[in-house]
Amino acid sequence: VSTQSTGKEAGCDCFLFQLETVTDEEAKTLVGKIKEAGMKAGVALSQECEVSRLEGLVKDVDLVHISCGDPCHDDVPFNPEMLEKVAATRKMHKKILIEIEGNVTSDDVMGAVKKGANLFVSGYKGEKPDKEFLAMRQIINKIRMGL
Repeated sequence: VSTQSTGKEAGCDCFLFQLETVTDEEAKTLVGKIKEAGMKAGVALSQECEVSRLEGLVKDVDLVHISCGDPCHDDVPFNPEMLEKVAATRKMHKKILIEIEGNVTSDDVMGAVKKGANLFVSGYKGEKPDKEFLAMRQIINKIRMGL
């Protein structure tokens, strides 16, 4: 409770929490308190968390963050199976922000967009990061132009 107030006072405009760490009732309460504090509310799903946990909650949150890999370990690649969670989330709510992270590369972006993702976290640690980010930018520009 005090975390949400402190976050807003520090300039935070969106507060996310790991859905699998709370019960459904606690999640609804937490979302309400985050919004009462004047912030947008979001939930994060680990690879192990079932997307069905969003039912009854997805209409109340502003953002769903879906982990598709382990951003702390380069040897854990992007898991394309997690894009089914993206598609299921998009089916539940057409206008929600859906963010993916976890070793996302330019090879993954188009498929993720087609499934419904619209935010990407990429901490590319491979060789030639400039080339990788340029490739991502080109894909995003193509999407914006409707190609």
